[in-house]
Amino acid sequence: MRQPLLIVLFGLFVTLSGCSEPMPESYQPLPQSIKLSDVNLYDQNANTIHEQNLLGKWSLVFFGYTYCPDVCPTTLAELNRVASKVTSDELQVVLVSVDPERDNPKQLKTYIEYFNPKFQAWSGDINSIEVFARQLHIFFQKQPYGESYLMDHSSQVVLVNPEGEYQGFFTAPLNPEEMSDYLNSLI
Repeated sequence: MRQPLLIVLFGLFVTLSGCSEPMPESYQPLPQSIKLSDVNLYDQNANTIHEQNLLGKWSLVFFGYTYCPDVCPTTLAELNRVASKVTSDELQVVLVSVDPERDNPKQLKTYIEYFNPKFQAWSGDINSIEVFARQLHIFFQKQPYGESYLMDHSSQVVLVNPEGEYQGFFTAPLNPEEMSDYLNSLI
């Protein structure tokens, strides 16, 4: 009696394990999704952005800035690779600038279109950015650097589901192939 049950359970395991892509090593799901609210930003076209802009699509949200010397351009290049392999139009990639002093809509538009003209770039006043960042557990802070400054910031890429809920995040190093396979299994 035990052997037929084990065979059935093994067959069920094999069948179910082939139903979806494995979760990437770099992905950390939240135990429970967090509904996002109080989003009050602007985009690269100077349009107002609210939490409704996160509804109806899966979103990869990355916090950075256009004067970032290393992490931001590398991450955006990797996200472009991810987006190119996602088979649905149900994905939006969003850079949220943590440097509103320098990142006006014109600067954001020039920068983000270099990586992908379909990507979004958002910013706003510092208080609005902080409210949004806190909901996604993102840290950022201005640091003096010579005659200017740099912005220290978290490097994770946040996954927001089509209901506008923070679902999890990807950590560096990103693996674009694993990420796109996983996203294709969700969308």
